[in-house]
Amino acid sequence: MRKTVVVLVMLIGLCSGMSLSAAENTAEAANSTWTFYSVTDKPTAEELAAVSDGEFGKEATCLYNQLEKLCVKRVPVVPGDPTTRIVFKKGDIYNAVRRVGKGLEKAVEKNEMTAQQAQDKMLRVLNVAISAYYSEDSQSFEKALRAGKKDTGKLLAVFDRVSLQD
Repeated sequence: MRKTVVVLVMLIGLCSGMSLSAAENTAEAANSTWTFYSVTDKPTAEELAAVSDGEFGKEATCLYNQLEKLCVKRVPVVPGDPTTRIVFKKGDIYNAVRRVGKGLEKAVEKNEMTAQQAQDKMLRVLNVAISAYYSEDSQSFEKALRAGKKDTGKLLAVFDRVSLQD
């Protein structure tokens, strides 16, 4: 009987300690900011001429295509077989950018923001995403994106907490 009580007290202590550390981790992720080195340059005139004018302009379309080339790889399942599978590298970043793009399109349709504001936000998101892709220590950033993956506002807030260094 005494052993059972001691074990139960230890388990309760462990569980409460785990919940406290989980609460600290979520609070830390909510208040943290990230600094990445800016690696994107303005697209050249040739690159801009090669892409069609997208929802957020040619520059955003060019940057999105660059991010897609980085994150999405098509690899053959079996050599010689024409079927391929898609492998995502840093998929949390890529999926967050796609979701933000869709959210900004809806905001423009609902007249919640102008097309120019949406374009500026999307360019910022793309610059941060490409810089985060090249960063070796972007795990906490990706975790914060994963935590807010269903809400465009939360994703934009995460991207806004990033500072880019030249």
